[in-house]
Amino acid sequence: MGLYDLSFYQIIERNAACFKDKAAWFEVEDGRTLTFSQLKGQVDRLATGLQNVGIQKGDRIGVLAQNSLEFFLLYGAAAALGAIMLPVNWRLSPEEVAFNLNDCEPKVVFSDQALSGTIEQIRGELSSVERFFNLGAGGPFDDFNALLEKGVDFQPEEVAWDDGFVIIHTAAVAGRPRGALVSHGNVLCADMHFAMFFGVGPKDVHLNLLPLFHVGGLFMATTAFHFGALNVNMRKFDASQAARLIADKKVTFMMVFAPILASILDEHEKSGDDISSLQSVTGLDTPETIERYQRLTGGTFYCMYGQTETSCLATFSAYNERPGSAGRPLPLAEVRLVDDYDRPVEVGQVGEITMRGPMVFKGYWNLPEDNQYT
Repeated sequence: MGLYDLSFYQIIERNAACFKDKAAWFEVEDGRTLTFSQLKGQVDRLATGLQNVGIQKGDRIGVLAQNSLEFFLLYGAAAALGAIMLPVNWRLSPEEVAFNLNDCEPKVVFSDQALSGTIEQIRGELSSVERFFNLGAGGPFDDFNALLEKGVDFQPEEVAWDDGFVIIHTAAVAGRPRGALVSHGNVLCADMHFAMFFGVGPKDVHLNLLPLFHVGGLFMATTAFHFGALNVNMRKFDASQAARLIADKKVTFMMVFAPILASILDEHEKSGDDISSLQSVTGLDTPETIERYQRLTGGTFYCMYGQTETSCLATFSAYNERPGSAGRPLPLAEVRLVDDYDRPVEVGQVGEITMRGPMVFKGYWNLPEDNQYT
């Protein structure tokens, strides 16, 4: 590893020392809590197990699962080994899941019990996959827990800031999704921006309710972890449960997409749960819901624009600074509107959004012609 390199696994090592016995993760479904040092221990054991089944730097690890501690541990173990995570949207059809997996040729695939039937259905089409594993307890495939039983004897790989960390498929272009390769540096820069705007620290609590196959869910979870906050993980969103968790766990920040926030506010008004701890929310929502949230909690809603290719973020600002806007360009981004000849357009004119800076992704997987324009 070079002097100027930093990977997500180095953050795991750092936090095991800096926040050793502080809670890092709470699993709502079964009540499990892991401290930062315990989470590193689990990551190291999982990395050992993956190394023992042949996972090397650059190999892809496919995942079809709802949010869980095990899912997050896989991200950590992949970071330790320099492997590349390949999370797949579980809302896709079996044919679409098969396309995304085959597009990036993973060596292993993990699925939870709820989604194992989809993998069984397409298993014969996944020629690159050498092993199938359950993600957590139960399921028809190899035992996840067996990967944790071999002790901790792995040697972390030399992983650079610019090495790929996760591939997330974006909207179809010309009839096919494209796998956007996001680096360790992209993730850590996104974490820094979220933490700066929200003021995230060890006293904060994040409600992890967006899926870990999406940049929004993943980067909010890594931001909380990166800065010593607690991740409260929901396997799947439920409005009444979310409102109770915000009240009970004193959740301070989260990301939403409509109608998540409105449904939580509805539950709050029915139950009387105290959600005043929720002081920072970002995402996409209507002015009516944003203003309702701010009025009920005294918190701040942050408007944003971004996409997978910009590591989730390109612009970000408090809603009240200019209602209706998408925010200002990030501190580590140059954002411009340009015409067909890459010339800046006049204010008020239509143009293509362009961005430059360390948030820009590494390119589309195995699409060199598309990448010459990134």
